[in-house]
Amino acid sequence: MPDGYTMHTAADAPEAPWPAADLALAASETLPPPPLPLSLFPRAWVRWIERAADSAGAPADYVACGLLAVAGATIGNARWGSPWQGWQHPPVINLACVGTPSAGKSPAINTVTGPLSELVAEMNADWEDRQRQFRTARQEAKEHRARWESEVKEAVKNGLAPPMEPPTAKEPQQLWKRRAHSTDPTVEAARDLSRANPRGLLLHRDELVGWIASMGRYGAGSGGGTADRSFWLQAYEGSRWTSDRVKDGDDGADIPHLTWGILGGVQPDRLASVILAGDDDGLAARFIYTWPNTPPGKPKRPSGDGLPFLLMPALRRLRELPMPNGEPVTLTFSAEAADLFDEWRGEVKEMEADAAGLFLSWIGKLPGMTVRLAVIFAHLDWLAAPDGTPPPDHISADAVVRAQGFLADYAVPMAKRAFGEAALPEAERDARRLARWMLRQRPRRAVLNARQMRREANGPGIVSAPRIEAALQELAALGWVRPSDSKAGGRRRADWDVHPAVREAG
Repeated sequence: MPDGYTMHTAADAPEAPWPAADLALAASETLPPPPLPLSLFPRAWVRWIERAADSAGAPADYVACGLLAVAGATIGNARWGSPWQGWQHPPVINLACVGTPSAGKSPAINTVTGPLSELVAEMNADWEDRQRQFRTARQEAKEHRARWESEVKEAVKNGLAPPMEPPTAKEPQQLWKRRAHSTDPTVEAARDLSRANPRGLLLHRDELVGWIASMGRYGAGSGGGTADRSFWLQAYEGSRWTSDRVKDGDDGADIPHLTWGILGGVQPDRLASVILAGDDDGLAARFIYTWPNTPPGKPKRPSGDGLPFLLMPALRRLRELPMPNGEPVTLTFSAEAADLFDEWRGEVKEMEADAAGLFLSWIGKLPGMTVRLAVIFAHLDWLAAPDGTPPPDHISADAVVRAQGFLADYAVPMAKRAFGEAALPEAERDARRLARWMLRQRPRRAVLNARQMRREANGPGIVSAPRIEAALQELAALGWVRPSDSKAGGRRRADWDVHPAVREAG
């Protein structure tokens, strides 16, 4: 070897410089909320929403979105929207009002559910008379049955053919109060309420987490929580629901249009840990989310200005929409409205290309949400029109534009804000999860081993080899890690060197 030369091994080679690491990856930032597009509502409703929000001391978002949910459920099965033959939806929506306990969710929601309760009380003003009629009819049926049973007994005794059971011997079905909403029904009770109230109903929960936690509590022997979730998933669609369980008797339980809207509140941390957690069965994708900022400091004192009009009479008009033969009246889209809707579907497809996970499932529901909201906006326009104006007999282009605008400009960015990391592709979600785990380690690790991390009891919780590999590749692209040159037995180990800045980060 010539003088002046020294042999260097690979281990002696200087370490390649590291790129800058994006340490913001581990931060969990919440996107800002979009402004509420009040201009999409009829002017009379804008004044009502602003006054109601003022009286509740709450953001107008909760009131406006709550109004959409209550109006849609009150219309229920009386009117469905259809852009073209073969595609139709009921106007019910599921709404989650996200906010801290002091955000004013409950007072705001009460501005729209309180008048609905008043309407229900009015609908049951004849309850005592109906009870007397029911008891009379039931006792009459018992007497007819007793007489028929006596005749059968006598006929058999004399060797004669027994008489057929008369229709008058059948007792009337269980009597229920007329309802427009319920706060805590079991699935069995919700089914019975649907049979007694074919127009559809609203499930109103102050906290949606309690509703989800109760699923399966009373039905462990019949599928538990999975069966409960399936019921509520179907209740969003308005399709036929049939049950042939023994306890349903000979008639079974047949509901031509199982239709429920849902309205409730949820705290931000519980949104992530309960509603957005677990498998994607479509429940989270069926909600519209509203999560406005809560103004800092002392809550604003209500101005004392009264509402421009009462909500209950408006809800009564929606509830009195005729439902011929117990079937929905289908409101078809005008030709222009159908064209606009079709263009919007193309835009939704483009959104899907950039979405993943729960957010992708949610985006897929946008066309159906558009149909539902178009029906609601059309009827809000009707309620604001002069007295004597007939109810809508079709869905106009204007109603579709409003529905699309509400979703594109408000609901979509709100969903991104609500879903947070759940709206990200799986590899990016796992990379953020792994990054936060790395920063929690004491002492920080200089080298990561993919296989070891998957097996550690207190590891990052990513047990799939392809997923942890994809997460490490994401971190490598952001400068957090890079493949190590370490080998074991001549074979490269699944080791990754950690950026010094990550190891030293505060």
